[in-house]
Amino acid sequence: MLAALTRLRQICCHPSLVGNDSDSGKTQTLFELLEPLLAEGQKVLVFSQFVQMLKLLEAEFQKLQIATHILTGETKERQEVVQAFQNDPNPAVFLLSLRAAGTGLNLTTASYVVLYDPWWNPAVEAQA
Repeated sequence: MLAALTRLRQICCHPSLVGNDSDSGKTQTLFELLEPLLAEGQKVLVFSQFVQMLKLLEAEFQKLQIATHILTGETKERQEVVQAFQNDPNPAVFLLSLRAAGTGLNLTTASYVVLYDPWWNPAVEAQA
């Protein structure tokens, strides 16, 4: 049952996470939301529980030549990635795994936070 719910959550994030080539209205909406913020020079944090989703977003941002930083459980140089985002003078998006970045980070240069897919536990979201 939990596997089925996880699969449904992935479909809601982006159909390609389950092998479907369809476009994602949710992803399009994210880019529409971020476009004016980045044009204003803002920095934005985008949280997801799915590393695959973060990597998909990273690839899309790179196509659009939007500066991105990414932190997941796989990130070895965690503090260096955080500092790169914090010290980047340009508008940027920081893609973060809720599990890896939900606690213990001080990201004061970001003006906006997007919770791309809600977590089961609201306390985790509140920390993010």
